[in-house]
Amino acid sequence: MGSATSRGRLPERAWMVRLRRGSRSVIVATGLRRQAAERLADQIAELLDTGQRGAAHPQP
Repeated sequence: MGSATSRGRLPERAWMVRLRRGSRSVIVATGLRRQAAERLADQIAELLDTGQRGAAHPQP
C-alpha cells in the first residue's frame, strides 16, 4: 500500500525528505532514490548547522 506519495512509484524511487521540529513538519522532496535523499538531507543539515554558527564560507 504505502503513502500517497509513494503509490505507483518504483520502490527505489520512493524516498522522501521531511523536515521536522516538534509537532510541525514539511516535506521537501518526494520520489527520490535513497542516495539522492541522503545527499539532500546532508546538504540541508549542513546548511542549517552553518546558519546556527553564522556564515562559515563567505561568498564574494
